[in-house]
Amino acid sequence: MPAVVFGLRSQEKIEMIIVNVKGGLGNQMFQYALGRKLSLKTKQELKLDITTLKRVDSGKDTHRSFTLDAYTIEKNIATHHEITLLRYPFGIISKGIRWFRLKILGQTHIGFEKNILSKTGSMYLDGYWQSPKYFEDIRDVLLKDFQLTAPTSKIMASYQSEIVKGTPVSVHIRRGDYVKNPRVLKEFGICSQAYYQKAVSYVQEHVTEPSFFIFSDDIAWVKENIPLPESTVYVSDPTLSAEEELILMSSCSHNIIANSTFSWWGAWLNQNQEKIVIAPTPWFNKNNHLFQDLIPDSWIQLPRN
Repeated sequence: MPAVVFGLRSQEKIEMIIVNVKGGLGNQMFQYALGRKLSLKTKQELKLDITTLKRVDSGKDTHRSFTLDAYTIEKNIATHHEITLLRYPFGIISKGIRWFRLKILGQTHIGFEKNILSKTGSMYLDGYWQSPKYFEDIRDVLLKDFQLTAPTSKIMASYQSEIVKGTPVSVHIRRGDYVKNPRVLKEFGICSQAYYQKAVSYVQEHVTEPSFFIFSDDIAWVKENIPLPESTVYVSDPTLSAEEELILMSSCSHNIIANSTFSWWGAWLNQNQEKIVIAPTPWFNKNNHLFQDLIPDSWIQLPRN
């Protein structure tokens, strides 16, 4: 029985896939995507465990909210009883096994684990599952699931009208907790100014008259530190949600992403058959080998530093 992938061993029978939803929007999308894949494969209901998101530990990690509900996903929330049955099928023994595998063995299920796709029966999935290999064959399903439920806001419509005018290129520059949180900075690292300059130059060499759209949580820093064409559009408005920003990224013809699952999904959802996607390498400072199946072969990788 793999760590934190529990099957039902109780006398009470339930048939479903439960996914532990945690992290930011991009992480939540990876977790949902694997759950959706397995629910279709096993013909079982998919349910989401959002209890982890309700526990705040601001001293260690950035608190995240459940944001998947902005999209037209399967929004079935698991009950406490259902979670307990699947997550702890052997009661206190299951809790001990899970603690040992997570704390002692450090098994957090980040990369691609092919054996997960062969699992059958009800299961509880607790991991990050960051690889398109889990779900690339249900791309059409996910393209429908990750559409916004709310009508297009005025500010989003304004940016959309700019995007459709030329050959738009999204550029995601993430700072925020990557810079402010010492633990996160040490483990993840950030993309350098040189990376973005090389990426922009590559696009300019291969795309006729590209227009750049900057997505960042620190627009002021970008304007001061990243040389960009005068026609560059800075996507910044307090009323624009992260879920809307991600969809705007996916609406661009090409994408320059950060080492962030947020802009990864913006690029992956881009339906331009001839898109250029530039991604940084290495992805993170630590445990980069776990992300070897994260970047599709068709994407271009440039040194992050």
